Amino acid sequence: MSEALELRARVRDDIAAIEALRTGPYAPPWAGCANPGRSASGEDFAVVALRVSEDFYGADDDGERMAAAHEAFETERWGVVLALDERWGRHGELSTAAYEEREAEGRDVPPFFAALSELGLSGELQTWDTDGRTDGRTDGRTVGIGVGQMDREEPVVLFAVALATLTG
Repeated sequence: MSEALELRARVRDDIAAIEALRTGPYAPPWAGCANPGRSASGEDFAVVALRVSEDFYGADDDGERMAAAHEAFETERWGVVLALDERWGRHGELSTAAYEEREAEGRDVPPFFAALSELGLSGELQTWDTDGRTDGRTDGRTVGIGVGQMDREEPVVLFAVALATLTG
């Protein structure tokens, strides 16, 4: 199978997993989950690893494999973003930076952001408020996708999120 066809198939599978998160329970098992140990859930959220690279412990290639993994996962993420923008409208951006700062100061953070931090999944997520989208159902959820890596020796993770719709 060509690289383009493989990417298209992965994007299609990622979208199916996000759709399942949009309408299903927050608790496992999750459709499309590549690694339950790199996933988490709570009363009103789920963080699901869709794809996990190799780890880079002891890698002796000047970061080339890690950079290639980031590039591949970012390409996949933006394939999903473009497809879901067509379906649900322009995505929003959700940054974890303020919550990471609060946690570093020892202050409380909402469980969703604490789970992202514990998994090492930080940065910018592309999100959609899917309340009443496509099927008229009022589900009150925000879904999204991101790429993260706990540290240079850990795997790169493409992950999806679902949480009670964010306000404000």
